[in-house]
Amino acid sequence: MNWKLPLTILAILALGSGMAYYLVKDRPAHSSTTGGGHDEHGSEGHDEHAEKEGAKGRHGGRLLKDGDFTVELAIFEQGVPPEFRAWFTQAGKTVALSAVKLTVELQRPGSVTDTYRFTPEGDYLRGDAEVYEPHSFDYTVVAEHAGRTHRWAFAAPEMQTTISAEAAERAGVVAELAGPATMRETLSVYGQVKLNANKVARAVPRFGGIVREARKALGDTVAAGEVVAIVETNQSLATIEVKAPIAGIVVDRDVNAGETVPDGTALYTIADLADVWVDLNVPKRDQARVKTGQSAVIHADDGGTDATGTISWISPVSSAEAQTLVARVVLENPDQRWRPGLFVKARISLAEARVPVAVKESALQTLYDFTVVFSQHGDLYQARPLELGRRGDGYVEVLKGLRADERYVTENSFLIKADIGKSGAAHDH
Repeated sequence: MNWKLPLTILAILALGSGMAYYLVKDRPAHSSTTGGGHDEHGSEGHDEHAEKEGAKGRHGGRLLKDGDFTVELAIFEQGVPPEFRAWFTQAGKTVALSAVKLTVELQRPGSVTDTYRFTPEGDYLRGDAEVYEPHSFDYTVVAEHAGRTHRWAFAAPEMQTTISAEAAERAGVVAELAGPATMRETLSVYGQVKLNANKVARAVPRFGGIVREARKALGDTVAAGEVVAIVETNQSLATIEVKAPIAGIVVDRDVNAGETVPDGTALYTIADLADVWVDLNVPKRDQARVKTGQSAVIHADDGGTDATGTISWISPVSSAEAQTLVARVVLENPDQRWRPGLFVKARISLAEARVPVAVKESALQTLYDFTVVFSQHGDLYQARPLELGRRGDGYVEVLKGLRADERYVTENSFLIKADIGKSGAAHDH
């Protein structure tokens, strides 16, 4: 029997269990109470904890009672951004909206307080601002009616968990501050190193004849004006010197001693490799975004460092076969590392912008249909649904959902996600 595969699987399972162990060992019990009052949720989470949360009203909101005065408070989000709506009764009879002054204060993780005031709309009072995600907070509700003040306070946590600092450290959970970042939108393309045609010259005799000497071999270095061949002319039998027109390296040799060459024959091709062309092939769908002046990082699989250049020329015509456009980078090549003919990969910087808040792309997780990171507040970890913008260089712009200078989990965030899943602090949408 082949035990190798089963033993490998067991080893992987043991490793995963060990990491999870650090998160649950000696950890305080999680609160699985969810934030009742989300209108139209009808979730199992609310039904399971109905006794803890209190009864629900006919609009699906949470009923808050003080004597014979009752407030039904709901977070309504069907077709609109989440908003508070409230209805009132006293001794079972509807209370006029104009007779009630309602204030809701939410205390979020991280000591963030949001205060909502209400105005009449239809048959309910409507909160004056969006109740943004996550819907995880401590409520303070105050209703003033007929000279009396009614007050309620209760907790409604969701999508959060508590992990001790020691357990988080053992599991490799790392948190960093969110903050500004420079976002670079890049395009990955392939290309090829070529000779700089402006720095290529050919050694050509003035007259045809017999080549008596061919002094240079392929790859030899020559100086400008150096004699590279001797030709005996056909007409006068005089010998003439063929000189290198520029300094550089012999990249092509088309001559041997004793051969007869006609007028105008290029005996040697000499190239100055101090810089080269890198022709990048831009796909049709991206051609409109590539411009001269954009920078490009060139990479070759030879173990050397990358090089950076600027797009200096874009072909006016596309390749009919490949439907690509050539964008050219002139690349300095002092050590002759970039050899003509070499295939390369490049990242073209299409745009660059400084954004006020960004997080590491590797920190993102998907939880209950949200894209989230996990903010850290001491031992408390809270899922934070995000609205995201531009991406680049391993970071993603945060448009909504996390502020600068808030700590969020950057390494092993999947462990926090798993722990929230086990805790029962679910999102009841």
